Amino acid sequence: MRVPGLIRRNWKLKVLCFFIAFVTWVGVVYAGNPPETRVIALPVPQSSANIPPGFVLVHPVDSVLVRVGGDQNTLNALNPNVLTMSVSWAAVNRAGTYSIPISITSSDSSIELIDPPTSVQVDLDVFTSKSVTVTITITNPPPVGYASGTEQASPSTVVVEGPEHELANIEARATVNLSNQKANFQEQVPVLVYDASNQRLNNVGVKPTDVNVSIGINADVTSRTMAVTPRIVGSPSPGHYLLGIVVTPLTVVATGPQDLLNSFDSLSTVAIPLGGITGTYTQTVDIIAPPGVTLSVRQVTVEIEMGAVPTPTASPTPSPSPTASGT
Repeated sequence: MRVPGLIRRNWKLKVLCFFIAFVTWVGVVYAGNPPETRVIALPVPQSSANIPPGFVLVHPVDSVLVRVGGDQNTLNALNPNVLTMSVSWAAVNRAGTYSIPISITSSDSSIELIDPPTSVQVDLDVFTSKSVTVTITITNPPPVGYASGTEQASPSTVVVEGPEHELANIEARATVNLSNQKANFQEQVPVLVYDASNQRLNNVGVKPTDVNVSIGINADVTSRTMAVTPRIVGSPSPGHYLLGIVVTPLTVVATGPQDLLNSFDSLSTVAIPLGGITGTYTQTVDIIAPPGVTLSVRQVTVEIEMGAVPTPTASPTPSPSPTASGT
């Protein structure tokens, strides 16, 4: 077959031009959407449904880093769900550390897996449970003047489930803060588990997760000697003034919660009106005490002495001097 002269004429130049055009086109395409690689963190299936029955992970398995390749647009729109990991637990027959085979596949043909990992390190232990007594831990005591009393958790024990070697010497704690508690405490409190080193264990289960904690709060009762101040109201009667007041006894012993007694320095009596009192007046009156405070005596005797304002006396009118008569 004879090739037409139009094609044969300057064919080397035509091939060169085609090659230059192709290279230019490829450069433009790759400049706009170049190939790239990305690292994807792929979680390892490790729920109780994935792990062989009778075993539990001592520590959670970290996500596996998988490098993938593709063009820029594809990687920008990448949905990690196109990557699937399967784990082979067939070798697990006892507690210990294993290198478990894994297989990673992509359901998107435009995504290339670049040297994907083929195994993960896991630490397995026998799954067991243990009944543990609940310890009530008070982080802050009640306010000044109050003290905690009887403590009770209901139920008093919980069942802790997890790796066998981590359940040795554990403590189940219900932690409460009583810094603002002035009445009996009763609430549902979560139970947290700690090991012998006082480190909280997060990979164990607790049943039930909450317990009802009851703590009695008692007022710290104390006694103080306090002065009694009579409460005087009104003004003296016209023409009188207050000379003095005597209270018997001057002090009483008050008994009650310490924080309540610290809130005042003296006690007052019921009101005593001054109007109408002349001379010396004696009256037995009640002392006012706050609720919760008892007194050694409930009444005092108040003696009030009033003075009379002196009435000024008029000065005598002088007699006229006799006048000498003229001669």
